[in-house]
Amino acid sequence: MAELKGAVAVVTGGASGIGRALCAAALARGLRVALVDIEAARAEAAATHLTAEGGEIRPYACDVADAGQLDHLAGLIRRDFGTVNLLFNNAGVIVGGPVEKTLPADALWMLSVNVMGVLHGVQSFLPLLKSARAAGQPAHVINTGSENSLGVPVIGPTSVYTATKHAVLGLTDALRRDLAGNGIGVSLLCPGLVRTEIFDARRNRPDQFGGPKRTAPEQAERVRAMMATEGQDPALTAELCFEGIERGDFLIVTDPAIRGFATKRHSEVEAALDHIDRRLAASKL
Repeated sequence: MAELKGAVAVVTGGASGIGRALCAAALARGLRVALVDIEAARAEAAATHLTAEGGEIRPYACDVADAGQLDHLAGLIRRDFGTVNLLFNNAGVIVGGPVEKTLPADALWMLSVNVMGVLHGVQSFLPLLKSARAAGQPAHVINTGSENSLGVPVIGPTSVYTATKHAVLGLTDALRRDLAGNGIGVSLLCPGLVRTEIFDARRNRPDQFGGPKRTAPEQAERVRAMMATEGQDPALTAELCFEGIERGDFLIVTDPAIRGFATKRHSEVEAALDHIDRRLAASKL
């Protein structure tokens, strides 16, 4: 992964937030970029803006919850770029609330985008990644998880969203096992709070999941103000992600604050294992 110039990166959810920052970081490293977003106009606007900074970038519209659309997208990108070297399964959505108050349609939407979208992306693009690796080119899958992949953050509740990001951790780790030995890298990006518009993700929610809905202006301003003071710059998140890719890291954590609740989970696992060691040892006496 030391030499990426001229390689091809596919970034879903690329029109804003972390995705857009990943596109910019890729262009700065000399990669060619396929910017993918569910909103065609935003994808085109983002690609136009980034093109002004130099490099080759093309916009594509795709709903990652639809496996057929991703298969079609893979064909378009193969036609336009010839290969894929870095696959960023980055698109994600969120609806807040505890488990008992999460509507079934909202839960299904988050599962369809955050989990099935990652699965569809891997399945659609893996043949291109394998071909790239067979040709001696770099090949790497980067799935965007979250601090929610590593534990349950204090901020919330975003309970079903947290469950989806736990699922992305499991899926990505299993993919690492599946691809072991064939030269394709696998990483899980685990950002903390980042200054993005994900809190307003329902603005483009498809009809089958309840249709579009804007966040109330007062709530949106409160969230933006909180993110402005506490959230990480997406450009830094993207830089840390590329540094992790270049090191070959599986877990790419971008915020030290995650340690606070991730350590709690790790301590509980260790305590449970210590208990069963003692319990089974005692039964042999």
